[in-house]
Amino acid sequence: VRHLYICDFHKNFIQSVRNKRKRKTSDDGGDSPEHETDVPEVDLFQLQVNTLRRYKRHYKLQTRPGLNKAQLAETVSRHFRNIPVNEKETLAYFIYMVKNNKSRLDQKSEGSKQLE
Repeated sequence: VRHLYICDFHKNFIQSVRNKRKRKTSDDGGDSPEHETDVPEVDLFQLQVNTLRRYKRHYKLQTRPGLNKAQLAETVSRHFRNIPVNEKETLAYFIYMVKNNKSRLDQKSEGSKQLE
């Protein structure tokens, strides 16, 4: 998606993450490990079965053959929740890419042009 500015959806999302983080640290007076595991839940059951299968194949998740959509979504959700993410770095990278009107696809095409 090409934006010349941060759209309202992403701006509100970033602000809500910041507000949640502030409230957690101010309520208990410090950072405790149990609060770090409190992440927003992503409903991966809304994805199509083919998308869940591609995710499983990309991350090489080991499952038994013939899983139904609910089982596949649960397996993918479990893996998705356990992926470590550096929030500060991710947000900074996202904002940089938006401000410079770029996407990861642009980087791949620039790299292939240099090889020609």
